[in-house]
Amino acid sequence: MEQGFRACLLVATMLAGALTIVPAARSATPVEKKTGAEQKKQGDAPAPRAEEVSVTGRTARTRAPGGGLMRVETATKAVQTITRDFIAKQSPTTNIQQLLRMLPSANVQDQDSYGLFSGATEVRGLDQTNIGWTLDGMPLSDIGGGQFYSNEVLEAEDLETVSLQPGSVNLDSPVVSAAAGLVSATMSNPTHTRGGLLDISFGSFDMTREFLRLNTGDIGSSGVRAMFSFSHTQANNWRGPGMADKYHYDFKLIKDFENGSHTGLTVSYNDQVNDSFLNPNLAQYKANGYSNNYLPYYTGVNSNGTNFYKLHVNPFADVVAVLPTHVVVTPDFSIDDTAYFWHGIGNGTGASLLTQGSTYYGGQPAAIDLGAKQAVALTPSNQEQFRPGNTLKFNYRLGSHHQLTAGWWYEYANLLQYSPVSYVNQVTGEPANIWGVSSLYQLPGGQPWKYRNFLSLSQVNMLFIGDSMDYFDKRLHIDLGFKEAMMTRRIYNYVPNTVYNRNLSASEPLPQVGISWNFDRRNQIYVSGATNFKMPQNTSLVDYYSNTSPAQTQRGGASAPQYSISEEVGYRYNGDLLVGSISFFNYNFTNRQLSLSFYQNGAPYSQTVNAGGQTSRGVDVQLATRPIWFHLRPYVAFEYLDARIDNNLAATGTLHGKTVNDYLPTAGKTQIESPKVQASLGLDYDDGSLFAGVQLKYTGKQYATFMNDSSIPQFITDNVNVGYRFHSVGFMKSPQIQLNMSNLTNAKLRSGIYTFQTNANTTTGVYGSTVKGGLPAYYLQVPFTAVVTISTGF
Repeated sequence: MEQGFRACLLVATMLAGALTIVPAARSATPVEKKTGAEQKKQGDAPAPRAEEVSVTGRTARTRAPGGGLMRVETATKAVQTITRDFIAKQSPTTNIQQLLRMLPSANVQDQDSYGLFSGATEVRGLDQTNIGWTLDGMPLSDIGGGQFYSNEVLEAEDLETVSLQPGSVNLDSPVVSAAAGLVSATMSNPTHTRGGLLDISFGSFDMTREFLRLNTGDIGSSGVRAMFSFSHTQANNWRGPGMADKYHYDFKLIKDFENGSHTGLTVSYNDQVNDSFLNPNLAQYKANGYSNNYLPYYTGVNSNGTNFYKLHVNPFADVVAVLPTHVVVTPDFSIDDTAYFWHGIGNGTGASLLTQGSTYYGGQPAAIDLGAKQAVALTPSNQEQFRPGNTLKFNYRLGSHHQLTAGWWYEYANLLQYSPVSYVNQVTGEPANIWGVSSLYQLPGGQPWKYRNFLSLSQVNMLFIGDSMDYFDKRLHIDLGFKEAMMTRRIYNYVPNTVYNRNLSASEPLPQVGISWNFDRRNQIYVSGATNFKMPQNTSLVDYYSNTSPAQTQRGGASAPQYSISEEVGYRYNGDLLVGSISFFNYNFTNRQLSLSFYQNGAPYSQTVNAGGQTSRGVDVQLATRPIWFHLRPYVAFEYLDARIDNNLAATGTLHGKTVNDYLPTAGKTQIESPKVQASLGLDYDDGSLFAGVQLKYTGKQYATFMNDSSIPQFITDNVNVGYRFHSVGFMKSPQIQLNMSNLTNAKLRSGIYTFQTNANTTTGVYGSTVKGGLPAYYLQVPFTAVVTISTGF
């Protein structure tokens, strides 16, 4: 593999040497239009009216509303889509989550500017484990906890569109736990003509990046075309020691048949090693601000030595593959089948200080030979996941009014998670193996010491049936759908003194309905209703023990799945110049599931917290124009959200010197991570040669505790881009140079909640007990960052 990396880098370097002028990352060919049938197959909204493209001399200039931050939509539900026009002008390191930032429903929190680290995304106050994430029809989120790692999926140059459907999913979407909605990403299709694209980028914090894409074009008369891309990105951490190093490959093949059938293959492979950031709690942030980091040097065998940055590395490699097939049987009957596979392996590393004679396994003493009185050991949180599945769908048009759909989604996922104890060089602090799969300490019986070690088997069966109806010359459109989602988790814990097997099964009927009325081609109203459920994280079923004491750190047990009902009513105006939408929404939750992140031995873990009932109401607004004065395309978005906790939450307190069960008085409090107001302002200029844009996002105050006694103040983020497209020269097609900048004011602030708490201050419970508080931890705003990208098609 290393030789392949070097070969790709050599090609990129040779081509870069031939460039005299450089461009930004974007497609070298016009975007291919999809038919309505193709869009429905991929899970997109029904096909909007085609965008106009004006050709002036050598340059095709798009008229996408808001510079690509908004698309004309006609679905019977809220859909917010970002198109290639916007994606192409962002830094090519940008990941899918970061692209969502300007949407009214999305609250995006970064760890870095380059998309090399996964951050967090909330939609209408629901965290990313409540979002369904898909690429070309396959699910991307972790099957165990629902986490999504946006830094591992698809490079920006290969990304065609990203659509957010807040509050609902499509009938055939292969996702569960998606009360917040669906994010659908589509990879760009290979072009019909042979060619490619080359990018070279460099920026702040010693960031360098090379990208190369090759298109085969149509291969003879076979109906086959393919593309392959490679990229390598590395950058120093903007805060503290360490760096991130990423190799990424994308591949897509399409085979077209004369009768309209087609099949293909999409593959995305990522191999990455990141030195982790330390996300400080409130006390650490108040004391040291941005100086809270892992140590750049090793202090020896002591508790502080475990904070050496080389003991907090995040290596991970994963591959996703999807094989979508559309078979036209008759003009009225077709079959869609989407087979997929995901494999991932890696960890989030941490470290422990071990003492001879005080080592434990399953709560019992374990005579581990440390070779000294004390030793620093690598104690990562490892996982390996296999996730195969398939979605089969039958489509039948009955007369002129009905489009019937029926299908089955099946998935069987295997997830092994363990925490090994691995050797560290006690003089240098260097771990023997950052992956934590070798050089492990041995238990007295000779087996490797893994103080956490369990297997999760998750099986999903979802049957769905629906009917899309058109009446009154297609002015009235009705979508009716029903799916029965059946999911089972089986946990096998291999650590002694734990419950070996726990199972959790759920079967939920999930109806959905959407109705729209088109007054004319410009004005539309819609009403939608949807249901969803979320299984508790697999880790919630597991018993944990410490490796340095007999303490049981978590007692696992089954908890009830989250269930939600959402309603929405909206209006759209799709004019020739102005495009706008407004949607009013309401959610009701029972057994609201929240994903709690925490550190154990310095390694990141997460578990499910049941936050009881919740009611959320609000409104989303989007407005954008096609080019007006001097090629300007403004965009504005706004959200008001009122998310309330419906009941008092269980807590443990102290009363008359005894530990008692109590409740915190949280009923009526604002839910965590739910800013009441978010607002976006974007402005794009593009005359075909010179282009520039600015994006501003305001995020209101958001709480980090259920008691609302700790919060992040409101803040504003900013991004600016400017670039120029040149005439083609020789083999270089439309060479381009581009500059992207973020946080121009170099503001320093807390930008997101990494770990929430029930209460920050000591609180009196409903029954009079004293409930101690805890300290939330935070993401920090990345300082000023600039990236220059040069690129050319060929």
